[in-house]
Amino acid sequence: MPEATASPGSVPPQAAVGGAGDLPSTEGAMENPRPGSDPGDAPAATGRDRPSIAERAARRNELQGAGRDRYGSLLRSLQAGHELPIYRRDGRITIDWHPVLGTLIKVTIVVVFAYLAIRAGNQWWRENHVDTWSGPDATVRSGVRLADCPLVDSIRVDDFPSWIVLDGSVYRYTGWKRPFVGSDTPGYTITGYANGSLHLVLIDNTPDGVARDTILLWLQGALAGIEYARTPDCSPPP
Repeated sequence: MPEATASPGSVPPQAAVGGAGDLPSTEGAMENPRPGSDPGDAPAATGRDRPSIAERAARRNELQGAGRDRYGSLLRSLQAGHELPIYRRDGRITIDWHPVLGTLIKVTIVVVFAYLAIRAGNQWWRENHVDTWSGPDATVRSGVRLADCPLVDSIRVDDFPSWIVLDGSVYRYTGWKRPFVGSDTPGYTITGYANGSLHLVLIDNTPDGVARDTILLWLQGALAGIEYARTPDCSPPP
């Protein structure tokens, strides 16, 4: 059979047919697919991974229910996969406290109650006690409550008495302050009467002080004293 000759510009028969060595083979690509390209590599979806529409609707209806069931459903949903410290048992909410935190709370409550009890006891003792001052004699006394004298009996001050008796006259707390730092302050006389760190001082640089209508009580170490005014309408305690 005579060999066919190709005319100029025609395609050789082998090229037209396409030999096995002329085009790149795809067998290797088929044998070695890309990682993850094989459908078998992907995890198979199951009904448990994603709830159906009906299941989600049922869960929504459960959460939207009224009463205790709604609250319980909400807690159950929140507890899915987690341990919550709040639980509902027998209609009551209970909280799991950390042992150290619970102990600290108990100690704090005991300390607060103890402080309030001590303060209340100390105030009761002050209100029902009359102090006799040390000094040249035992005529100077002071206290918090004074019977039959509402003007004085309503005064309550920490660290200072509500009233003091000097030379048979009752002087009440006024709250007015006068500069005084001790015996070196001119215009004052320290009487020598004292009740602990509280001292009785006479005022010699004002008319009321000279007339003994006002006196000064000074807490040692302070930069000022507190004036007490004579109250003729009140009688000293027996």
